[in-house]
Amino acid sequence: MAEASKLYGVAAEFASQEGLLAAVAALRAGRFGVVDAYSPLPVPGMDDALALRGPVLGWITLAAVLVGGFGCFAMISFATVADYRFNIGARPAWSWPLYVIPSFAAAMACGAVVVFVAMLFLDRLPRINHPVFEIDGSEGITQDRFFVAVEARSKDFDPDAAELVLADLTVRPLRIQRVPR
Repeated sequence: MAEASKLYGVAAEFASQEGLLAAVAALRAGRFGVVDAYSPLPVPGMDDALALRGPVLGWITLAAVLVGGFGCFAMISFATVADYRFNIGARPAWSWPLYVIPSFAAAMACGAVVVFVAMLFLDRLPRINHPVFEIDGSEGITQDRFFVAVEARSKDFDPDAAELVLADLTVRPLRIQRVPR
C-alpha cells in the first residue's frame, strides 16, 4: 500500500478509439475508482462510458446573465422611480424601454466574468503541472494517441489488478505504465 500512495495511477496508451472505449468500459466495470480518458478528438460514446454528468457551465452562465440583467434593470428602476424621481416635461416616472440596453450590457458583462471564474474553478486552474504529463508519450494525446488513466484516489485501487485488466483486453494497449505522483 505504501507504493500505491506514491502513485498517481496506472495509464495505458492505445492507437484507436475502439481500444480506448473498451479499456474505459472494462476499468469502470472493475470498479477501480476514478477513470479518465485523454484523446486528441471527441470520441463518440465516451461521455456515457465515463458516466459523466451533464454540462453545468451552461446553467451557471444562464443564472449569471439573468441575475446581471434583472439586477441592473431593478437597480435602474429603483433609482428612477423611488430613490431619485425627477419629473421633466411630464414624462412617465418608469420608462422601461430606456433601461433595456444598459440591462443587456450588464447581463453580458456579468455572464462573461462569471463564466471566466467558473471555468477556472471547474477546470481546477491555475495548475502548472499535472501527473498526466509524466506518462511516457503523453505528447501523443494532442496528435494521434489515446490514453486511459486509473487514478489512485479510491481505497479500492489496486495497480496490479488494473494492469491485469488492461493487459487482458481484446484490443491490446501499446503501453501500460504506473504513473508517479
